This record gives sequence, C-alpha cells and structure tokens, in this order.
Amino acid sequence: MSHKSEAEYIARTNNTARFFVEQRQLSLILLIAVCLWGWYGYEHMPKRKDPSIPVRVAVASTSWPGATAQEVEQLVTRPVEQTMAQNPFLKPPAPSEFGIRSISFPGLSLVYVQLEDSVTDTKKQFSDINLKLNALNNRLPQGAGPIQFNSDFGDTAALMLTVASPPASETEVALRAESIRKAILTTRSEESPKPPQPRVSIIYAFPLTVSASLVRDSFRSILESAVPGKQIADPHFFEGSGFVGVDIASSLSDEDLRSLGKKVAMEKLHSSEIHPDAWPAVFIRDPNETQTKLAAVAGDKYSYRDLDNFTDLIGRTLQGAAEVAKIDRKGVLQEQIYLDYSQEQLAQYGMTPSNLKDILGARNITLPGGQLEVGPKTILIDPSGKFTGAQQIGDVIIGTSSSASHSPVYLRDLVDISRGYQSPAKYLNYLTWVDKGGQWHRSRAVTLAVQVKDDQQIAAFGDSVDGKLASVRQYMPDDLIIARTSDQPLQVKENIALFMDSLYEAVALVVLVSWLGFWEWRSAVLMAICIPITLAMTFGTLYLMGEDIQQVSVATLIIALGLLVDDPVIAGDSIKRTLAEGHPNIIAAWLGPTKLATAIMYATITNIVAYLPFLMLTGSTGEFLHSLPIVMTVSLISSRLVSMTFLPLLGYYLLRPERKIEKSLKERRKSGFYGYYTRIAMYSIEHRWKFFLASLVFLATGLLIFSRLKTTFFPEDVQYWSYIDVWLPNDANLTTTNQTALKVEQLVREQAARFSAEHSHNSGKPEDVLRYITTFVGGGGPRFWFSASPQAQQLNYAQVLIEVKDKETTPEFIKELQPVLSATIPGARMDARQLLTNPMDYPIEIRISSTADVDAQQEPKDIRGLRAIADKVKDIFRSIPIAERTRDEWDQDSAQIVYTIDPDRANLAGVTNMDVANSSTAGISGTTVAVLQEGQKQIPVVARLRMQERAQLSDIQSLYVYASQDNNKIPLVQISSVGHDLMTGRIIRLEQFRTINVRSFPVAGHLSSEVLREAMPRLRELEASLPAGYRIQIGGEFDKTKTGFRNMALVMGISIAAVFLALAFQFKNAIKPLLVLAAAPYGMIGAFAALWIMHEPFGFMAFLGVASLVGVIVSHSIVLFDFIEERHIEGDDFELALIDAGILRLRPVLITVFATVLALVPLAMHGGPLWKPLCYAQIGGLLVATIVTKLQVPVMYAIFVLDLKILRWEAAQAKPDIAVAGANPVSPHLSTRGIE
Repeated sequence: MSHKSEAEYIARTNNTARFFVEQRQLSLILLIAVCLWGWYGYEHMPKRKDPSIPVRVAVASTSWPGATAQEVEQLVTRPVEQTMAQNPFLKPPAPSEFGIRSISFPGLSLVYVQLEDSVTDTKKQFSDINLKLNALNNRLPQGAGPIQFNSDFGDTAALMLTVASPPASETEVALRAESIRKAILTTRSEESPKPPQPRVSIIYAFPLTVSASLVRDSFRSILESAVPGKQIADPHFFEGSGFVGVDIASSLSDEDLRSLGKKVAMEKLHSSEIHPDAWPAVFIRDPNETQTKLAAVAGDKYSYRDLDNFTDLIGRTLQGAAEVAKIDRKGVLQEQIYLDYSQEQLAQYGMTPSNLKDILGARNITLPGGQLEVGPKTILIDPSGKFTGAQQIGDVIIGTSSSASHSPVYLRDLVDISRGYQSPAKYLNYLTWVDKGGQWHRSRAVTLAVQVKDDQQIAAFGDSVDGKLASVRQYMPDDLIIARTSDQPLQVKENIALFMDSLYEAVALVVLVSWLGFWEWRSAVLMAICIPITLAMTFGTLYLMGEDIQQVSVATLIIALGLLVDDPVIAGDSIKRTLAEGHPNIIAAWLGPTKLATAIMYATITNIVAYLPFLMLTGSTGEFLHSLPIVMTVSLISSRLVSMTFLPLLGYYLLRPERKIEKSLKERRKSGFYGYYTRIAMYSIEHRWKFFLASLVFLATGLLIFSRLKTTFFPEDVQYWSYIDVWLPNDANLTTTNQTALKVEQLVREQAARFSAEHSHNSGKPEDVLRYITTFVGGGGPRFWFSASPQAQQLNYAQVLIEVKDKETTPEFIKELQPVLSATIPGARMDARQLLTNPMDYPIEIRISSTADVDAQQEPKDIRGLRAIADKVKDIFRSIPIAERTRDEWDQDSAQIVYTIDPDRANLAGVTNMDVANSSTAGISGTTVAVLQEGQKQIPVVARLRMQERAQLSDIQSLYVYASQDNNKIPLVQISSVGHDLMTGRIIRLEQFRTINVRSFPVAGHLSSEVLREAMPRLRELEASLPAGYRIQIGGEFDKTKTGFRNMALVMGISIAAVFLALAFQFKNAIKPLLVLAAAPYGMIGAFAALWIMHEPFGFMAFLGVASLVGVIVSHSIVLFDFIEERHIEGDDFELALIDAGILRLRPVLITVFATVLALVPLAMHGGPLWKPLCYAQIGGLLVATIVTKLQVPVMYAIFVLDLKILRWEAAQAKPDIAVAGANPVSPHLSTRGIE
C-alpha cells in the first residue's frame, strides 16, 4: 500500500468525504432522504418469524379398497413411483433425504416426491408429474384410483382457527332431565312388585335424527348377553324424544354396570359407530337426581353438522380478505343416511342390496324436464324427482304385500333409516380448553387452516383476518368457541419485537462502549448518530432487493454491529488525530477518513468476501441462512458509505480538538495502559520463538477442548407450541386411537398441574401452564410449522398439539412430560416433540434397504430379511442406556380374514369372485345407493347390514353372496372357507426399494451424537455381515450434521481463499496475507473454549460463528498493517514500528471488539438456543483474537523479517533506542530494515 503526504491529500483529493463536508446543505438534504428511505423500507418490508423455506414435497394418494398392502405396493405404488422418477428434477437420494418415498397400506397408496433444492418454480415440475400420473390412471388395476396428486402438501398455515362447541346449556340439560325423570317415574309405577335388588335406570340420550328403534335394539342386545337373574333382572324399556332407557333390578354398582356394558358392547356392537353427537350412558337410581346425573355426562351443545355450517361461513368470509390465499378445513364429519337391512328380510321380498340402488336411483333424479315456449316466454319444466329429506326415502314403495289386499310395502318397512355421520369415522378433531371457572372441557371441533399469500405482509394479514372474524362473529352463537391454535401473526409480532429490542439494546451498548473508549461525549454522539444512519441505508437497500425482516436478518444486523461501528470508530479516531495535528475542522473532517480509506476499504472487502460464500450453502440450511450474507454485505457497504459521506459531515459539526494536549508516542510507551502493552509486546518480540512455541501449545490445548465438545445439528426451537405423536398398532381402529389420545390429554393436564405447582410464580401462587390442547385423531393436523410435516390419515395415529402460555416453559415441560407418557400408557408409542428450526423427522434414524430386484415369489422372504436386520439394529440401540423409544416404522403384522373361494362351487352357484367381494363390502362396510342433496351438501345414502348381523367375526359365516347375473343369494360358507392370516400392514419404500427405518431418541440430557458414538462400532460390524442386496444407511441428525459441516467446511475454505486473494491484491505480496491470517486459528480456539465453558454443543450455528470470525479478525489486522506501513514511512525502526502501530491501533480495536462483544450479549440472552452458540463462539473468539492480533501478529512479523528473512525491512533513518521503564533493552540483532 502506498501512502501520500497530507499536503498531497489536501491538494489533489476530491472524494465523497470532501464533497459532503464542503457541500453541507446538500449533504443534510441527502441525510434526511436516507433516513426517510430507511424508515419507508423498514415499514414496508415483509415481516415473518423465520425465513421463507419452500417445502418442495408433493404427495400422490391412490385408494384401492380391499387390496392388501403387498398388492397395493406392487400394482399401484410401484407404477406411481416409476412415473414420478421420470422427472429430472427430483432430489438426489441421501441418508436423511429422499427423492421418492412411498407408504403402502391395505387399500391405500401414498407416494411422496421431493424436488431438488435448485428448483424455484415448483408448480411447473409438479404440473409435469401430475400430467404423467393422470395418464397412468388408465393402467391401474380395476377398482384402484384415480390418483389424487396434492402439490400443496408443503403449504404452511399462517393461522389455525379451531372452532369448537361449548358444553350443552343448563336449559337443554334441564329440559331433557325433566322428560327423562317423568318417564322413569311412569315406568316404575307400572312395574310388577319389586324384586329384592334395587332399581336402576340406564339412560342413553341421542340426537333426534337417530332412530330410537336402533338404540332400543342395541340395548336389548346388551341385556340379552347378561345373565338374567344374576347380574340384572326385570328389564322394562321406555323411550322419549331423544332418549331410550331401561329400568332394571340389579345389585351391581354403577361402575360395575358401566364396565359390563362396555364389555358387552365391545363384543356385540361396533363402538366406532355410536353416534358422535350422543351422550354417554347415565345411571339413575333416584329420579330426583336425574338433572345432576345428566349434567355430569352432558355432551356438546353443537353438533358436527352445526360446526360444519359455522366453519363454512367463517371460511367463505375469510376468503374475502385480499391477503388470504387458501383455507382448508380439518375435522369436518361427512353426514350420511343409513339404511340398515336384514339379509333375511330382503330375501322375503326377493331383493338384493343392488336392487335398493336401482329403486332409489329411479326415484331420486336430478334430470331436467325440458323447457316449453309459451308466447314470448320460456318456461323450464322441473320433474321434481329428487329426495329432499330422509322421510321421503322411507316413503319409496318397493313392492306389494303378499296379502289379499296387496297393500304397498314401503322402504321404511324393510330397513331402519337413520341419519348420522360417516361411520366409522376416519378423522376427528377435538379442542381441550378451560372455562372461566378453571374447569377443563374436551369439545368436538373443526379447524380452519388459513394461508397467507406470498407477497403479503403478515401483520396486514392478521389485521384483515381480525376484521373479517369480527364481522362474521355477529352471525355466530355467542358461546361458540373460536380459538387461535396456531398464530403466525402473533409469532412474527413477538419475534420481531424481541429481536428489534435486542438490536436497540446492542446499539445502546455500542454507544456506551464508544463513550467509555473515547471518554469524550462528542465522539460517542457521533457513533450514536452514525449507527442509525447505517441501519436506515441498510433497510432501504434491503427493501429494494426484496428481502424481508425475520430473525436471521435482524440477528445478522446485531452480529454486524461490531463491524458497522468499526468504520466510524476508525474514521472518527483519525479525525481526532488530524485535529490534534492542527488542521481546521473543515479539513480534518474529510482528511482523517481519507488517509485510512484504502485500508478500511480492504477491511470491508475482506469481511464481505468472508461472508458472501455462505450463499453457497445448500438445502434447507442454506435457505434458512440465505439472508445472512446478503444483510451482512449490504450493512458493511452501507457502513463504508456512511463513513465516507455522512460521518465527515457530522464530524465537522461535532468533533473539536482536544483541549488537553495528547501525549506523544514516546510518552505513551512509558506510562499507563500503553506502557504495559509496550513492555509485553517488546518482551514477546525479544522472546519470539518461545512465544511462538507457547502459542502452538495453546492451539493444541484448544484442539483438545474441541475434541471434547458434543456435536449436534440445529437446536430445538422454543415456542408456545409442541406436539405429541401417538402411534398404536397398525390394526387399531379410530375409537381405540381416540381413547388413547384422551388418556394422553389427561396426562398432559395432570403434568401441567404438577409443573405449575413446582414452578410457581414469583408471588408463590401456581401459574397455569396450558392454554389449549388441540387433538387430531386419525391423521395429522394442518402443517402449522414449516418443519413439522403432517402425517397422512391413518386410523392408528393421533397428533396432540399443546399450546402453553409462556414459551420459555416448553423445553422443561416437554422434558418432564415424556417419561410420564412412556411409563403410563402401555401398547402406544408416544413422542413429545418440540418444534425444530431445521426440518428433521427423527434425531436417530437407521435405514435398512433391500436393493435386490426380487420377484413376486421372493417377497415374503425379502420382508423377513428386512425385519430380521431391523430387529438386530433395534437390539443394538436398546442395549445402549442413553437411548430410548427404539422402534421401526413398519410395526408388527396385522390379522386379516381370508376368503378361500372354491372355484367349482362358485361356478355351479353362478357367482364370481367379484360378486363375493362386492357382497362382503356392501354388507360389512356398506355401499352407497343414493345421494340426498341439501343445498350445497351431497349426503350419501348408504345401505349396510344391521349391527346384529355384522358385529362379530362369526357373523361372516352367515353372510350371503348375491350373484350379479340372476340375483340369487348363496351363503358364503357354501362356496368359500373363511380363514385367518397375518399381513404386513405398512410397507415403506425409499427410492423405489423397500426400506425399514429404525428410529430412536436420546435420553433427556444427552445428544444423538453420544448415542451413535456408542452404537457405531456394532452398526459397522452388522453392516459388514449383511447378505447381498441389503444395506444400512445412517440418517437423522448424524447425516444432517455431517452434510452441514461438510458444506460449511467447503464454504469456510472458499471464504479463507477469497480473503487471501483480497489481501494479496491489497499488499501486492503473497507472504503478508499469511501473517494477517495467522491470528484466525487462535480466534477459533477462543470460540471452542467459550462453547466448552458455557456447556454448549458444537452445532451448525456454532460452526457458522467460528467461520465468520475470519473476516472480523482479518479486518483488525489489516488496519494494524496499515499503521505499521505508516510508521515505516515516518522513519521508525522495525521493532518501534511494530510497537507504535499497536499503540495507535489499540484504542479503536478495543472499542470495536468490546462493542461487538457487548452487542452480542442481548442476542445471546434473548435469541434462544439457536443463536446462543454463535454468540458465545464469536465472543470467545474475538476476545482471544484481540490479544493475539496485538501480540502474535508482531511476533510472527518479527520472525518473518528477522529470522526467516522472507520479508525485508529497508534501511531507514536511525531512531533513538526505546526507553521504557521496566523493559529489557531490545536485542542488538533487531536491526533496522525495510519491507519489499
């Protein structure tokens, strides 16, 4: 670097600094414009909690009722996979990622496809895949399809509104109780003399749309299964509007009667088909207690139909908001009308279930009747043939009686007609909430997932939704519950406020450090003004670039504060020194920054090239951190511009020469803090080899510390929401899953009560932890968090979403909740999960894949081989004390009933295999025979066997098969044998090969890396012994960390290379950059030590903090080298130039470093577990690097010049020897030379 004299600068320089000082009025106008520009940009920049990370995943679902999982896999899943694989933009396979992943269930295929990270237009690629899948529909097996392709699978709800029913009102309970009480009294008054046992009435209340005869028949079935005269006796049935009861004599207690009823109901009835709007059975001994007893079991006030109507209106209203993109509803229960028939009764009239469809189809028409022209008008003709209610269905005449009168026979005489919901239900939603009295309620619910448009402000979205909700609320009942069970506008508001507060605190701390460093208010005020100007310019530029405000961008500004203040500190310090030399304000204000412009520019370039390579990070990690290098670069450029424009202008007005004459360099070498530094630096240079060897020992110690750090990928996020995955065996029905989910909710509430008592408020009173519990039974809820992928609809799965009032309690609460769940509910697999910053399904995941191309005969052997290897892997993890909850995702085989059809008998009877399948499906599951239209609703009319003829396995023996040719009915047992077998209920495939994923979790207090450290030797041993065609891959956090660290190491290498090139251009020398970079490893050791002291693992963010240290450390060294050059021109001896440069640079460096360190403190305190490791790493690295820069760099410089003679110091004018009190004289071999 060449240096001009001050006279040359004054005579020849015409730069922005001089212009802004000399053209002050225009400069002030530009200053105001920049401030307004920054304010406008900040207000109009999109704001969100986290960076927008697109989820490039879509799913194709294909139903094939009646097919086994293996049949679905081979004939549906594999063709879909092969079709998807034709797209060239699928994500490359990796142990923790997938391009194609499929799950084959009995009767259902789900195939997930994920595009590679470089794809920006996902719609185009998904459209291409969808077109290919549509062409595949024609080649699917009969009865399979069509393929439903959901390209919106990755869309995240900005708001979840859960609409729930309050409990039945006291008025409704009182009215029902009075009717029931009178019925009990009337029944008992008509009974025969009382037996010795006490009387008890069992009441079952239900909606008016349910057939009372059906409930009465169910009661009779239960009573007939009891032992008369022993458990119950003398039953008397009675009924009324909306209830059926039986009065019995029994010595059993209410609890015993309830247990007996449940036991018999499980054997005789399908509990999943009990009407969801019905209330639980109530046992009444004293009629005067009827209201109290009924109130204890009262159900919800509003039915599923009501909730459907309410949420439909809310959804249509919200859709009118300009910011709303799409609304999905979860938990809507499809209404259905059931025709329950008896096979024998149908046979009496010579009818089959298919005849019902023909009869109703001929009556229920929506065809037009034509149009008639009458004069100048056209009149439409409506045949009015469609059904308008369930009663009209029952009024359909199906024939005449065999009596002499030949009276008509109506459908209602042949079947029991009832109106209800899809039975059994496939998916349910519940909200658990607390009323004003502190009582918890579990209510049926429907959840609306509201999505925001990409280009809209989340705050404006929240305001619009609030306005629409306020307008629609007047049409809703006052007691209807509308809960915000996920609220991104609230998250964004709180998160941005938190990070902006941290930014304000950091700015205040930086100004305070500047004031303490300069010990002069003018310089502190100059810093205080320059930082907001820099931020304004930064926000304005980011707005033009289309960037948004979220935690990464704001945190980057906090991290950058130390760098942003570096320019103003150096420039301000230079102005003060120029003023001290006697220059007037109008000269010193621009001359000071100009003299250091080249050095500061290269320092800025160095920091920019150190951060810009972070744009090369790939995957979700790269997208999450995408704004970091951009914001850092823009802020550094803004700082450079401010230091060469507005800072000289403000320096002209603010800075004045010191009244106290500043000490000369010679005086500063001998006294105060500078004297200590001089003595230590001279001693280090004199004993430079010892110092260098000691530094190597320091490096070795740091590496030892690094080896003891635990590794992780990304920490769990701290939010109001967490969730519990509840898995039951594959063959569990929805009722069992719902009962388990209910137990989980009760455990959550109990644990919350204990947690509140143990973590009481400062006042000593327990503070409620829970706000809401939202439960989705039969599948996952909407995607409420970008990294929480919803599970597909599966009867054996439930998701319990927990919302707490204070998000800081979430980690500890979940930590205490998991052991309670694992120990309390046997037979269920439950995982309490915190939300993640970076998508990762499971912390420990081992993939066992079969890569052999087996034929159909080898399928059972292949599955057994996979399961055997998976069992060995599970044994490995179950033997590790710090691992828990080890399982595989295939689960155990499930039971199935197999019809073995005798082809000869079937042919003689005139029935086909298709007839068997259709008859079995129609009788057991029901078949749609008509559709009832009510407004926009299409309500299926389903015919099925009566419960008494299909409740038990033995009823299959009595099933009739109806021939499609001549309507003959043949008992199933005459043409087929009925047997039982085990089947695989879930087959997972990855990249078109069968794969079993074994998953495990570390015990609380341990990391997955510790578990894998113990498991790895045995896994490698198992891998070496695998038969041909099988392989093991380690995914989960292990692969994520390995991939992330590898990418970060590459980026760090490129960053260091870029810094080296920038330094080489600056110094025109290949050796000096090595000296400048020499301090970087010591800063890294300081980062490792800080992480070790603070007990933080070395994760990706810590690695990011270490990698970003390079630019900061180098920028400090660059200006130090510039001062050395300046002292060389002034004629200093070599060692004197090293010491004086350190003295001149000491105060600005200390101010910058302490400003940076203190600026990171608020982020470390408030930024959560994501930012703590980065902050600690940078704090430790900067503190250590500051010492190293002032000592190690001069020592290395001396070694290169004096000993290795790689650099030369040209002869200069002799200077007097340094006389420093208490310092040893410099060795005579420290001769004066110059640098080439």
